[in-house]
Amino acid sequence: MGPTRPGFIDPVPTELLTMGDTRARVLHWFVSGGIAKAPGGTFNIDVDPLVVGRDPGAGIVIDDPEVSALHCELRAVSEGIVVKDLGSTNGTFLGSIRVREGIVVVPSELMVGACRILIEPQAKRRVDVGFADHFGPLVGNSPKMRRVFGVLEKVAPTPLSVLVVGETGTGKELAAKAIHDAHHVPGGSSRPFVVVDCGSIPPTLAESILFGHEKGAFTGATERRKGALAEADGGTLFLDELGELPLELQPKLLRALSEKQVRRVGGSVFEPIDVRVLAATRRDLGVEMNAGRFRSDLFFRIAQVRVELPPLRERLSDIPAIVQDVCQRAGRAEHAQAVLAWIEQRMVAHDWPGNVRELVNVVSVAATLADEPSAIDDVLTLARDGDGAGGAARAATTAFGESKRAAVATFERDYFSNLARRCKGNVSEMARQSGMERHHVRAYLRKHKIDKAS
Repeated sequence: MGPTRPGFIDPVPTELLTMGDTRARVLHWFVSGGIAKAPGGTFNIDVDPLVVGRDPGAGIVIDDPEVSALHCELRAVSEGIVVKDLGSTNGTFLGSIRVREGIVVVPSELMVGACRILIEPQAKRRVDVGFADHFGPLVGNSPKMRRVFGVLEKVAPTPLSVLVVGETGTGKELAAKAIHDAHHVPGGSSRPFVVVDCGSIPPTLAESILFGHEKGAFTGATERRKGALAEADGGTLFLDELGELPLELQPKLLRALSEKQVRRVGGSVFEPIDVRVLAATRRDLGVEMNAGRFRSDLFFRIAQVRVELPPLRERLSDIPAIVQDVCQRAGRAEHAQAVLAWIEQRMVAHDWPGNVRELVNVVSVAATLADEPSAIDDVLTLARDGDGAGGAARAATTAFGESKRAAVATFERDYFSNLARRCKGNVSEMARQSGMERHHVRAYLRKHKIDKAS
């Protein structure tokens, strides 16, 4: 339905003969690969980013005061080696040209501070992406997603901390929950999955939310309470929007994770904890660390494994599978082809800024309210445009149209009422969860007279 991710050629299918006559198909990429010759030795450049910086956790460590903690990264794509600056203070240079992001296709010299790094692209090699086309609720057939699923399958049974990065709406929390669920031991007791949204916790209460507090520790502390770390003991703590975590709280969190114990606010006793940490962010934490807004030691403690979820516009070939999955979950599997046909006809140029979350919202409305392509067109036009003159003129001509408009209005009112309640009236958070712009969210709140404060 669309191109694969820029930087990768179309997947090349092969067949592997397994036991008996059973055949299984596997997809793979061809990428250039390469090496980097830097102070300290020679380093392989692969599809996963190789970070260059002053921080001890970087892949290539350069002890130079002109080099930022995380300065730049190198990774292999089909055309060559991608060089991406990570918001460094003094810049990354190819010759005399300062680059933010570029592709090296011939041996080149990279200047990082006072250090020269020789980058040598090499012959293309195959990168297998595996068989899985889903992981938990995540669905996709594209090579990029197959490789993500392969990584998630490998790390899920381990105690490793995982950082999931990607734009709003790409499914980061779903990935974290799927990792947690896949780690469940059959026959064992259920383990807690505790979510902390670092972007919505008040700074004055952040320490209490994470570590808990004793009665009387501060004004309003009327009883003794556990924090998120203690609640997640024996299970998983998911830190959503990790990049928003207050800076003053970061060393305390790092200490708690390293020592595996917490002390409540106002308390004097340390309590042992056994917690696996999963985190997600849409921010570029390399830039945040270079700007002094995020600690590199906490980053490397949490990002033992980093997984990037690509935006939907870079994996449009996954749309049919996602549509089928959403319709099936909604109990409307028979509407999948009609919904997909509408998307292909009417949204072919849409770049899906809200990513998979936006697609799921569109498909959910269509699959629930429509039973034929023309009905889908009317319903989704109304859902996207509201009660504008054009939509009203089309829908008000028949009793069926009036009923349909009422159904859409009911859906909108219920959706945004529940969203406002779930986000406690925070319009920015409502926009993030719905995959919409803030002014669109406010328009729907005004339209249906929803008081976000209540």
